[in-house]
Amino acid sequence: MSKHAVSAIALLLLAAYPVLAAPDSQASFAGRWEGSFKGTVFCVLTIQAGGTISGTLSPGDVTADDDGVITDAKPSTPDGTFPILNPKVDGKTLHFEWKESSDDQALQFEFKLTGDKEGELRMVSSEGIKPILLRRAD
Repeated sequence: MSKHAVSAIALLLLAAYPVLAAPDSQASFAGRWEGSFKGTVFCVLTIQAGGTISGTLSPGDVTADDDGVITDAKPSTPDGTFPILNPKVDGKTLHFEWKESSDDQALQFEFKLTGDKEGELRMVSSEGIKPILLRRAD
């Protein structure tokens, strides 16, 4: 094999490496992610990945101070879990919309992976609450 052929193969492998080794694919988001406050799970994001990405969000009932720090959080009622809408993966971030009923305006969320078993959920359409730390539960 010529020196140029080896160089070309090496360049192709380097170019493909981010795609082949990307931990930020849809599968990285799959699973059950939970946010807790004072030992109680109040927020649950469940993601299924395959040909398309889908899931549900149960955001809980959250109160925050003027700085956006959570001061109280309770789990949603059993009927407070709704599907995520229009999910899109961009690197280590999953962007999606969510709403409680078809009449509501959709809220914009993003879930950013910060580690293998951790991520931050942020409501894009509100500056009132700091990102919520979610941990992989499964």
